[in-house]
Amino acid sequence: MKNRFTGALLIGVVFVSWHCQFSQNKANKLSALPANAVPLLTHKEAADSLRADTTQPIKASIFRPLSAAEGRMVLNSIRLDSVLAVDYPDNGFYGDDHYRIEFVFTQALRDPNNPALYHLKGKNRYKKTISAFSGEMEFQNLEQFFDPNIDTSQIDVRDILKMYACTGRFELREDSSLASSGVFRGDFKIDFSLSNQNMPDLWFFTNDTPAKGSGYRFDGAWTPYKQSDVKKPVLWSRDLFRFANNILQDFSYGEREIEINPKYRSLGWENFWDGEEWWHEGAPKTIQ
Repeated sequence: MKNRFTGALLIGVVFVSWHCQFSQNKANKLSALPANAVPLLTHKEAADSLRADTTQPIKASIFRPLSAAEGRMVLNSIRLDSVLAVDYPDNGFYGDDHYRIEFVFTQALRDPNNPALYHLKGKNRYKKTISAFSGEMEFQNLEQFFDPNIDTSQIDVRDILKMYACTGRFELREDSSLASSGVFRGDFKIDFSLSNQNMPDLWFFTNDTPAKGSGYRFDGAWTPYKQSDVKKPVLWSRDLFRFANNILQDFSYGEREIEINPKYRSLGWENFWDGEEWWHEGAPKTIQ
């Protein structure tokens, strides 16, 4: 267990696969795998790195809803800007066919008058179309939780003081000058921990939180500006692979080096390992 825990801590359980640039031989080998060649271990199953005893049944977490005043006090004492805005994309599913979509928050600023409100800017990529957007997310319901499955010594190592789960609403408006653009609206769920220095970080190690161990997830729909009666479902997350297999059967496998089932590659996942920095101005670059 400690070896798996150490590996997870080196980079964080979710981002290893995206940052790793696989060789062409690796990509060719994966493409040749039959659809049913799925190893037992998945990324979701590997996220038990902090469990005290992996041989015991998982116990339910204990949640304490915070009052509006308590929630405001917590949000007023922290800044989630750097947790939300990072220099790599989140992955997700878009439309009824669950085609791949990517989102990057390039800017996240807490409202000076409302600590529950964050102003966002960023870009998304669907197929070959890159769209800029701006909008807001508002925290509404905040809970503190305790996970009885977590090894308390590992909590001490990570200097974790408290853990929180929150839900809220978001609206992201794309550049209306584009030929096909619209608005993303829906609900978000986010789990985060606080260190003794009151520093927040996304939390990935508890399965029964609103975000289901994915750090955060955005669930909603896209509505085009020119067709208000049209709605296309969208879902993206900091760690999509914590629950993606519940949406598309056997979608991915692999503990840290995520591998996409070949039968889903045509849904936009062929270049998952390329590491294109498509949200930056100018020609795409590859992360080394």
